[in-house]
Amino acid sequence: MHLLERLTRHISRWFNGFALIALSAMLFLVTVDIIGAKVFSLPVPGAMDLTSLLGVLIIGFSMTQTYMKGRHINVDFLMIRTPKRLRRVLRCLSTCLCTLFFLFVVWRLFLYAHDLYVYGEKSLTVKIPLFPFAYALAVAFVPMLLAVPIQLYRTWKGSQG
Repeated sequence: MHLLERLTRHISRWFNGFALIALSAMLFLVTVDIIGAKVFSLPVPGAMDLTSLLGVLIIGFSMTQTYMKGRHINVDFLMIRTPKRLRRVLRCLSTCLCTLFFLFVVWRLFLYAHDLYVYGEKSLTVKIPLFPFAYALAVAFVPMLLAVPIQLYRTWKGSQG
């Protein structure tokens, strides 16, 4: 399990770095678009399309590291009041459901990306093909299929009580 956890952490760090690059590109694009539009009356064509697509990459590629570091939203107001043993069972159940959910999401994203490719879907203003972003999002969710079972193992062994 330690090898799997190290591998997942390594992949999530790389993916988080990619998300950081996408965030930097988005900030640069928005800055150039605002300055261009307000100062020179020349906005960046397709800035909204690119910002949206970069946002998809940022969210997708930063998700695993966020999850592994426990920085995701957690609603515990009911769980705190339950007995420790029941809490552990409920966490295991929810973690199993999360694994199934991410498995379904990855599967459907790959199918969706293929459909976008086949039908040639493009963004509205600058006609950027959408399928690479859907494939990238599908790949970005794959490490969650490793991170969630690691969390299940930790919960079952009692380290997340």
